[in-house]
Amino acid sequence: MNLPFVTSDPQSEPEEGQSAPNIPLENIMSKKGYTKLNQVDVIESSTASEESSYLIQENEREEEYNRPSLELHGNVSYLQTLEELPQGRHLGIFSTIVLFIGRIVGSGIFATPASIYQDVGGSPFLFFLAWILAAVVAFSGLYVYLELGSLIPRSGGTKVFLEFIYTKPKYLASIVFSIYSVMFGFTLSNALVFGEYFLHSIGVEPTEYRTRLIGLGIIYATVIIHGVSVHHGVKIQNIIGAMKLALMGIMTLTGIYSVCFPSSVTGIESNLKFDKSFFESSQPFSSSLFASAIIKASFSYNGWGSVHTVSSEIKDPVRTFKIAGPVSLGLVTISYVFTNLAYLVVIPGDEISNSGKLVGSLLFEKVLGEKLGRNFLSFAISISSASNVLVVIYTISRVSQEVFREGFLPCSEFMASNWPWGSPLPTLILSALLSTACILLPPKGDIYNYLIALEGYPVQIYTALVTVGVYIIRRRHPELRAPIRSSIVGTSLLLIITLYLMVSPLTSKVSPNPKGLENWPSYPWLALFCLSLCVGYWLIMFVAKPRFFGYQLVAEEKVLDDGLIIKQWKKLYNISEL
Repeated sequence: MNLPFVTSDPQSEPEEGQSAPNIPLENIMSKKGYTKLNQVDVIESSTASEESSYLIQENEREEEYNRPSLELHGNVSYLQTLEELPQGRHLGIFSTIVLFIGRIVGSGIFATPASIYQDVGGSPFLFFLAWILAAVVAFSGLYVYLELGSLIPRSGGTKVFLEFIYTKPKYLASIVFSIYSVMFGFTLSNALVFGEYFLHSIGVEPTEYRTRLIGLGIIYATVIIHGVSVHHGVKIQNIIGAMKLALMGIMTLTGIYSVCFPSSVTGIESNLKFDKSFFESSQPFSSSLFASAIIKASFSYNGWGSVHTVSSEIKDPVRTFKIAGPVSLGLVTISYVFTNLAYLVVIPGDEISNSGKLVGSLLFEKVLGEKLGRNFLSFAISISSASNVLVVIYTISRVSQEVFREGFLPCSEFMASNWPWGSPLPTLILSALLSTACILLPPKGDIYNYLIALEGYPVQIYTALVTVGVYIIRRRHPELRAPIRSSIVGTSLLLIITLYLMVSPLTSKVSPNPKGLENWPSYPWLALFCLSLCVGYWLIMFVAKPRFFGYQLVAEEKVLDDGLIIKQWKKLYNISEL
């Protein structure tokens, strides 16, 4: 197959197991993902002068030259050049599996089943259907992201995919997602669940104040771990991730023990009956509540695409993704199936509805007894949540760093830097401060599930856009077959489900908000309002102001001391400044 603009430099790639070598400045400038064309990237102004006409022609030539080229590395074709960060490629298959599982498995499987059970009106059939659809969405989404990640193996994940696919209006997709990701760049639920389960494990009453205090403690401990040393931070993350894998084994064995062994052996009377009651609901429910249940179940799978935010730190990304992605999600799904079966078999329906965030602890207490179930396994569950906090803050900091590298937010140069110890400490601290605000400021109530839905709704929009993007890229580059390819059926099904999850909460006559917060702003409309603010920022900064004041915005590259490249925007009022 003849590919345009093909380049091949096998010696430029580090050997397996090695970090990327130090590259001279002139080589870095040529290999970074940011294209460098006369140091400018011009936004058209409203001036209709000869100078403006020249700039438009120059911009068109740059866009023609900037079109993504196909680059060969061994047997793999990429749509963008591999980007080498100062940190180097230090994540292998096991570390990537830990990132996948650490990001996916957190508090969701222990904290959200009770709320899902309420949303479906206490129907076991609808309860399992919500989880099945969430698993289908997860696997479909996994392969959509694996396909795009194998073609565009650069850190940034969804941000990079959107800006690569949707180039017009210029910068809109990138800026809206970037600002949204910074706005919601916090971890809340898993930090609070860690605090609650940890206090239970040591026999301390988990008051609201204590829970939040312990939650803040794990957040700032994570900032220190990842901020002081990238290498040691990943090591600690892998150790806790291994403990989480052991916990998943315990969860699976507990489910098998509860479901497969007779009550004469387990001493547990099954509360799950496969008769008419299996399909019945004890409470009324609506399509919007069922959509909310799927979103909450998807929250327990959330994270199947987040590993792409650190693609530039992964060794041999295509091979690693091809192995680590399906293995991780397969292990998680098996564990979830038996855990959810155990919930309905062991715990009566009314207790599930009223158990709140402690449904996981309630299960293990009933199966293994109070001493082992409430103390040891509550501690193990807190470890699972702690692992999730470690991975979430790690990936959030990388996404935020990529956003600040674009240079359109205040203090971008400092926030994008790896100051002072070679890790993105500024964005780690930003995530911690946002998390602190969310943990301390919200009033009492079911704010936990409200924020899950509020954060998750825009994710459905971006997932739909990325899914459509798979078809767009295939049409743009029909000669290219991705190293990892999503199926037509899975991609289409993912799009259908995400569209349903987008539309259903908006059209419901019943409030989709969690119980007790029905009078709060509807979470989908509030999420859309937040996105509209992001669009407004783009409109003012990149369209209205340049046209009104008659200047052009020019993106210039700057190389920091460690070799990291960032963008800086400059206002040009006449052609002579070029």
